[in-house]
Amino acid sequence: MSATTEIDLLERMVPELEAEGYDVYLHPNRPLLPGFLGDFRPDAVALRKDKNLVIEVVGQSPGASDKLAKLTKLLQGQKDWELRVVWVSRTRAQEPLQVQPLDMMQARIREMKELAADGHIEPAMLLGWATFEALARAASTGQFSRPQTPGRLVQILATEGYLTPTEADGLRALADKRNKLAHGELNIRVSDTELQQFASVLETMLEQVPR
Repeated sequence: MSATTEIDLLERMVPELEAEGYDVYLHPNRPLLPGFLGDFRPDAVALRKDKNLVIEVVGQSPGASDKLAKLTKLLQGQKDWELRVVWVSRTRAQEPLQVQPLDMMQARIREMKELAADGHIEPAMLLGWATFEALARAASTGQFSRPQTPGRLVQILATEGYLTPTEADGLRALADKRNKLAHGELNIRVSDTELQQFASVLETMLEQVPR
């Protein structure tokens, strides 16, 4: 596993962990680490009042089991700390996602609107996020060749001028609903206005994608 792959994986975790209320530190300095870790330097830590995480990215290698065994032993009896392991395979890391054809992305936006018109607002929203990521990858392939979190998509697209500040704020709120729904909070509801605004953003982005 390359250093680039590790950093990419960690950066993609940050928005979702922050949405869960954590302060996230990648490759943390010694003062941020609990004493019980000794000389061990984890890939990241995430801190919250009720629970802290030690985060380690692990590839499929002969030493992986020994590393995890050591970490597990260090965390024994630490009630406020939990180990979160991110597994990555070499095959997965080497396969970038493909840029989708413009007509397919346009068709998905139409399908999203049709779902909403039939009253299927939440499924339409999830399809919208899939299309949003596809559009982002078409607009900036180098930035988004790997799977992305909604938060990171919004952050980078806003920075690069694809989203206005108002659009970015609205999408951050919608991303929170998307994450909760995708992870099993089935009572999440999206309004017609939110979906219409999302569809408008997708149509604007479609016009900005290089032909």
